[in-house]
Amino acid sequence: MHHFWGVRQGSDVALLEEEARHAHAVLRLRDGDVVRVLDGLGSAWEGPLRVVGKKGAVVAQARELNHYGAVSGHLHLAVAPTKNMDRIEWLLEKAVELGVHEVSLLECTRSERRHLNTDRLIRVMQAACKQSQKGQLPALRGPIRVADLLGEASGNMAIAALRPERESAALPALLRARPLEPWTVLIGPEGDFTDAEVDQALAQGAELVHLGTHRLRTETAGLYAVAAFAQRASDAQ
Repeated sequence: MHHFWGVRQGSDVALLEEEARHAHAVLRLRDGDVVRVLDGLGSAWEGPLRVVGKKGAVVAQARELNHYGAVSGHLHLAVAPTKNMDRIEWLLEKAVELGVHEVSLLECTRSERRHLNTDRLIRVMQAACKQSQKGQLPALRGPIRVADLLGEASGNMAIAALRPERESAALPALLRARPLEPWTVLIGPEGDFTDAEVDQALAQGAELVHLGTHRLRTETAGLYAVAAFAQRASDAQ
């Protein structure tokens, strides 16, 4: 079944203009075709299309599907954007597919990218929601400084940093040990967090974690964290 983005209008749901054009010109949908529309707030709305045209389309008398594609728990991924935007877009796409709940783009001392086209990143995430049938569009924030994020984060925190001289826990084991609690996982830039950033995170209650025996690029580390949380969630259900 085709999925689109839209806005509630009473008992109907109006497709966004760009989505309506796609339904009409590309997919060749017609009045009466049943589709699902995402609102980004957690629900999908199912019903027949009406008034399908280049500038508008409406799902009439839409039936709400609550908690559509919801993933249990709450994972806040805080990650430093990569210099190559294709890589951070790839991460966001895959993180949405796996059920991340919130993403913050960190501004670190060693960050290689500080300016972002957040509108484009949101579109990437919206497309991933449609593809993976997720009703909740994860919140996207940033760039935000590490200190500011640490000052406002709640729940459990973990910071992934390469510090062989310090004791660290395996992230998947840590998540499985507290499967019902919210988590914020911090992933640093390609040059890693500085010692000062790690110390500040630990002082704020974060736990130092490692991501196995392999050295991972930033986007791979981010995806590792989301996959570990998703597996924890499936174990907990």
